[in-house]
Amino acid sequence: MIRALSPRSLPVISLIVLGWANSLRGEGDEPAVREPTAAQLEFFEKEVRPVLVGRCYECHAAGSKKVRGGLRLDTREGVLKGGESGEVAVAGDPDRSPLIQAVRYYDPGLRMPPDHRLPEREVEALEEWVRMGMPDPRDGPREVSAPAGISDEARRWWAFQPVREHAPPPVRDDHWPRNAVDRFVLAGLEEKGMVPAPEADRRILIRRLSFDLTGLPPTPEEVEAFLGDEAPDAYERLVDRLLASPHYGERWGRHWLDVVRYADTSGCNGDFPAPEAYRYRNYVIDSFARDKPYDRFLREQLAGDLLPSSTDERRHEQVIATGYLASAAASPQSPRSST
Repeated sequence: MIRALSPRSLPVISLIVLGWANSLRGEGDEPAVREPTAAQLEFFEKEVRPVLVGRCYECHAAGSKKVRGGLRLDTREGVLKGGESGEVAVAGDPDRSPLIQAVRYYDPGLRMPPDHRLPEREVEALEEWVRMGMPDPRDGPREVSAPAGISDEARRWWAFQPVREHAPPPVRDDHWPRNAVDRFVLAGLEEKGMVPAPEADRRILIRRLSFDLTGLPPTPEEVEAFLGDEAPDAYERLVDRLLASPHYGERWGRHWLDVVRYADTSGCNGDFPAPEAYRYRNYVIDSFARDKPYDRFLREQLAGDLLPSSTDERRHEQVIATGYLASAAASPQSPRSST
């Protein structure tokens, strides 16, 4: 991949690009149409598109409140068409391209973005892009339509309905259900012409419960204890014991850690260690183990450092929770990497 480096430091690259630009000229000096190479498209996606999206789309895209100067930079057609003042870029010639002149900040009357100069790396990326002929895979105009609102059909979706009582459905086998939930399950099975599977014996039951709640098999001693427990609440006490196990938080906290792309290293090119990341990992595990309310769990990760706290220990925990933001920002592939 071609890196966005200054042409002063890369005379050889400049000669290569110049030769490529000259090769576009055929007989009669008419430009020949050539498809961009894979390396050029990769350069656009990794170096140019992020700059356009992050720095230009606010004022020069279909979704802008007002498209400034009639210039659209969110499509290939928009770049080639230019704006009210004419063309915005000359393929192969950054020095004659108003876009490059604006981001270089040489002309006090032509500076974009108007409030601050782009980092040098981003300026060089745009220069290199224009120099190589502005390869751009974005096809067709992209119009952003206004949201149509929530339809009546969407409002009827089951997940958005208020919770209300539902009478258990009638079933043919009145002996199988032990509670109202069983009746709903059995009614669905009977509707499909199916019957429930045989009830699991105690040895199978403790293994299923243990793997499901802790991710670990029960020990031989735990199996024997459950087999010999003839109390009517033996099953309920087994569930409570597994829920209280520290392995429960480890088992189910990992799913949240997967969602937020947690890792003990940065995940970037160097993949250097993040020695304090384990604090956030332990916060997540402990939150699951303590059955922390989900809304509080989310608020602490998004703004724990801003939430009130009654003790120093509580504030320390909430600050650690915001490790979610740092963890997400560390990964270059993360959708939250701009946070």
